[in-house]
Amino acid sequence: MQSANIQHLTRLILIAFVLTAFSLVFWSVLRAEEILARADNPRQVDAALQIQRGQILDRNGRSLAETISTTAGNQRYYPYAQIGPAVGYYSFRHGTAGVEDSFNAVLRGDHVNEWTTVWRQLLHQPQVGQAIKLTLDAEIQMQAESLMQGHKGALILFSQSGAAADVVSLVSHPGYDPNQLQEQFDALLADEDAPLLNRSTQGQYQPGMVLQPFILAAAYEAGFLQLDEAVKYPNRPVLVNGSATYCASAVQEPASWRDALTHRCPGPMLDLPDTLSLADLAEGFNRFRLTQQPALPLNTETATYPPVADEMLAVIGQDNLIVTPLQVAVAWLALHNNGRFPPLRLVSAVQNEDDTWETVAETTGESETAVSPQTARAILGALPRTNGITEFSTRVLSGPDASINSWYLGATASGQTLVIVLEDEADLGEIEEIGRALLTAVAIMSANKVTSN
Repeated sequence: MQSANIQHLTRLILIAFVLTAFSLVFWSVLRAEEILARADNPRQVDAALQIQRGQILDRNGRSLAETISTTAGNQRYYPYAQIGPAVGYYSFRHGTAGVEDSFNAVLRGDHVNEWTTVWRQLLHQPQVGQAIKLTLDAEIQMQAESLMQGHKGALILFSQSGAAADVVSLVSHPGYDPNQLQEQFDALLADEDAPLLNRSTQGQYQPGMVLQPFILAAAYEAGFLQLDEAVKYPNRPVLVNGSATYCASAVQEPASWRDALTHRCPGPMLDLPDTLSLADLAEGFNRFRLTQQPALPLNTETATYPPVADEMLAVIGQDNLIVTPLQVAVAWLALHNNGRFPPLRLVSAVQNEDDTWETVAETTGESETAVSPQTARAILGALPRTNGITEFSTRVLSGPDASINSWYLGATASGQTLVIVLEDEADLGEIEEIGRALLTAVAIMSANKVTSN
């Protein structure tokens, strides 16, 4: 009897042992990857907190984002707290945005050599990410941030060197301090002014008369008008939602299309539907890529573009076309690049494992033509110039409440192109002052660098 009990107990122990062994194999082998990937896995959390995320540098090697060691683990630190939406933020709790998001795998070090990964694991060394270099200039960025203080809106500055157009400054106001994200995230989400929204690439704006140079360029290219042709009643007001809009400055009659463009007059634009069809207008918008999102490693607004519905509204930018400042900036770039779209760059280089830098290819493919060089020169020649800056500024009625936004397009002969939008501001003098001050400051900085070299 006692022997039978011992045998029974032995069988139970063996069964328990087999079940335990099977359980260990099941959870440690068959389900290992799934367990490791779970967000609530303490090992996963600890490993993520120990990652030494790569630096983000500006074009001159200044640190824009770096990882610092604290008692709570590694944390992301931003030396320029208001560096802007291009850099974005990294937070273990709240995720990533900007370049921190689009180059997340590189900054984490996920793409390093497999043997390097195995060696680090054997030595229990933390994962180390790779650095990236942006085309942003921290000094220019802070100058732009200072000029935009107290305003709501967006600013994009490109600089052309060679074939590519580099993003030198990207501002979105109101903004946020990524160093305070953990403490302020919920308040930022609830803020009606949407400080987490990147207005430069995601802000949706009624374009209004900011489309005038591009519509007239497309019409001129297609042979629908000549800039020296006479226009009727150039100073006549145009009613939009019951509000009257006028030329930015009065025109002496008789006047031409050149005068209408120089003085930013909406009245003559209403005569375009006599020669331009809905299809012609749609083709003009497509020519300047105003119906597609530019390719930059940033979150951009994915919008749907319904067909042009009303020619009379479309020719003054008050139909159903909505644009981002980045789209307007790309169209403006094309005019200043002899009618062709240059490749765009925001990230210029990635650091390899051996600490060498590998150039990143431009984010757009082959250059395409918007209009001919002759058309681009003709349109630019009709625009106002102030102290060597070609510029175009206008007020735009926006939304059902007829609020007014102001736009500024500026460019220099040395290759800088600038687009600014200010929300709920009708004073063109204010936005022109910001644009001219920034372009002048950039010219001085460039001259000083040349002198010092």
